Amino acid sequence: MALTDEQLIDAGMRSGLIERPVLEGLRLEARRQRLPLLGMVQARYRFPVSALYRAVAEQRGVAYVDLNALTVDTALLKKIPASLVRRKQLLPVTDGEQALLAVADPGDRGTIDSIQRLLGKPLPLAMADLTVLQLKIAQALAGKGGPADGEAVSAGNETDLVALLDTIIREAYLNRASDIHLLTEAAGLRVRLRVDGRLRDYPVEADASVAAALISRVKVLSGLDIAEQRQPQDGGFSYHLSPPIDKEFNIRVATAPTRLGERITMRLLGQEASGLTLTDLGMMDDDLRRFRQAIHRPYGMILLTGPTGSGKSTTLFAALQEINRPDINIMTVENPIEYVMDGVSQVQTGPKISFADALRSFLRHDPDVLMVGEIRDHETADVAVKAAMTGHMVFSTLHTNNAVSAVTRLIDIGCEPFLIGSTMTAVIAQRLVRRLCAHCRRPRPASQDERLELGAADESVEIYEPVGCAVCQGTGFRGRLGLFETLWFDEKLARMVARGADEEALEAGAGERLRFMWEDGCRKVRLGLTTLDEVRDVAVYKTRELLELN
Repeated sequence: MALTDEQLIDAGMRSGLIERPVLEGLRLEARRQRLPLLGMVQARYRFPVSALYRAVAEQRGVAYVDLNALTVDTALLKKIPASLVRRKQLLPVTDGEQALLAVADPGDRGTIDSIQRLLGKPLPLAMADLTVLQLKIAQALAGKGGPADGEAVSAGNETDLVALLDTIIREAYLNRASDIHLLTEAAGLRVRLRVDGRLRDYPVEADASVAAALISRVKVLSGLDIAEQRQPQDGGFSYHLSPPIDKEFNIRVATAPTRLGERITMRLLGQEASGLTLTDLGMMDDDLRRFRQAIHRPYGMILLTGPTGSGKSTTLFAALQEINRPDINIMTVENPIEYVMDGVSQVQTGPKISFADALRSFLRHDPDVLMVGEIRDHETADVAVKAAMTGHMVFSTLHTNNAVSAVTRLIDIGCEPFLIGSTMTAVIAQRLVRRLCAHCRRPRPASQDERLELGAADESVEIYEPVGCAVCQGTGFRGRLGLFETLWFDEKLARMVARGADEEALEAGAGERLRFMWEDGCRKVRLGLTTLDEVRDVAVYKTRELLELN
């Protein structure tokens, strides 16, 4: 038997996923709107129902299994009547060494005891999400037994494509995913969600024809040519999730032809910037203080650098949100518009307007602050630098690997060094790492090698490692955190840039006004915010001490 909504909600409250005062308010609101309370809770806290099943497993002392890593034990399955498997929602599975009985409700002792007698031996219980278990049962009884992970949705020949797409987008939102990948494979449709920077499968039982139909539907919504399947296309659309979520946001769409058919990547873009604050970005206090001083200057240029998906736009809009006041004129040119901000004039580039064209037009609209989505050519860079020279504050992004190389990049695309030196205020290189879950992280002594990497001489240094719980859905991480390499310009550094100093000279001459990303990451490791493995994935080992030795 399946667990009731109240049992799931109670487990969520006991695990810290749900706060009692908030729950009582949601209960009243659910009655007033005649909406399911469980849906209201999920919408309020943004987690999938699998998080609540994991909470139940923790509280009942039962293992919670990832069915993607397990296979159905067909020999044991044959001993159980199919009708009982379907009705009671349980399945014998194995990890290759040990057999387990996966159940949706470990409290149904009568049924579990009966199954153990049928099997002829006691099996350790394991808990799984009900919807995943239902898909695995359907596959097993049909002679399949394929992989499954997370929550699942079944799609037959008469698939309701509208409902299927809505379910996928809804689950992506509840899982806090940044991207949705739709792929056509030999077995049919494959759906993957990027959560906290890592891809995870979202199982959908749909054949190749359903995959093609779903991709065509996304192309229609995005205004793309459904007849064109040999060329990549880009587009987008606005999507509204019905209550209890009741949220509308933009989705950017890109298609690409593959060997077995088209694939689509959808990026979920935030529609509102009201919740963005600088304190949420993850900057250390000293860097945050300097950043605030820089963005409140009346003129100059601040550059954010890093690869696609490193959080540059989020940092820029958090800065704009802080300085946005009725008495200043802020104008932005972007592609696409990721956050909608009240009181800010936002322009999206297109076939008839480029970044440089928009910037030149902005200068005739009496701006105080300009934001350029990206500097990618000499024309845009030239207009942006000259705007900073003529009394405007300019924010923009560049694709470079570190902070100092932003200067070299601007020179490479044709900017004069003396103009760069006289306008640059700050360059910040940024990457994102996963943030350790505060509910389950576990401290341990750092090893000797780890202490060397952290630059810590004290043998009693502790660092934290991920564990996994209901709050973080077993990953040990929840959310993401920025790592920053900060370069703050002063008159000395400006003169060096104007004279054409190379990157090594700039790093040596910057002194304490340059903090390397590795150093920022190590501070956050010691504070228990992330792990050394996460820092190693995005930052190169480079410290002030190492620079001075060289």
